[in-house]
Amino acid sequence: MKIDFTNKTALITGATRGIGKSVADCMRKEGANLILTGTIKEEVDELNKQMVEKGVNNVIYYQADFADSKSMDLFLARLREYEKIDICINNAGVNYVNEFIHVKDDEFIRILDVNLKAPYKILKVVAPKMISNQYGKIVNIASIWSVVTRHGRSMYTASKNALVGLTKTLSIEWASKNVLVNAVSPGFTATELTNATNSIEELDKIKNIIPMRRMAEPIEIANVIAFLSSELNTYITGQNIIVDGGYTNV
Repeated sequence: MKIDFTNKTALITGATRGIGKSVADCMRKEGANLILTGTIKEEVDELNKQMVEKGVNNVIYYQADFADSKSMDLFLARLREYEKIDICINNAGVNYVNEFIHVKDDEFIRILDVNLKAPYKILKVVAPKMISNQYGKIVNIASIWSVVTRHGRSMYTASKNALVGLTKTLSIEWASKNVLVNAVSPGFTATELTNATNSIEELDKIKNIIPMRRMAEPIEIANVIAFLSSELNTYITGQNIIVDGGYTNV
């Protein structure tokens, strides 16, 4: 069995680094047309320049800050111009670690804007296209903190639980339209976000707790997302797939 994304158009948010970048690289190798986002304009401009220099004409990056309403609206306007989007990977996310009593309102609002409100708004634009075409694969990137939690993760856990809830409901509403909706909940993965929200000591301690004694590589998460997004997946919908090396079973 081979995954093939030829003639498929995939939207992947937060695709300039980490898991999102790995998913984009994987899908591009298998022939997908890609719509990708990143938050830093200079980085997005440079990536588009590299695509032109390489002669790649089926990959485009858009600068989008999902915590900024104007930026969000501009990106949604661009999405509306596409006649067909077959795959949507809501991967962009932010996290702040803070004990609940010390949580600041602006931190909570930003987490909800990026982790929950952005997927909601994007799907309001993308899903009608999928329903019209009677085909679609949606993967919302949640987190192990959607099934377990720890100190300081109240805001993040709330946002990811909500995203999984949205996933389950949409899977029921759109199943008869051949639009499959799933969530993937990565465990600790060797990304910049993981390094930014854990100290070196915490990272070493975490590795020792994980049954596989290591963190996931981004490509290991990307492979699961790619399968769920491919034509090999014909019957999995409404699921929250946990990819954590056994961490949540400890």
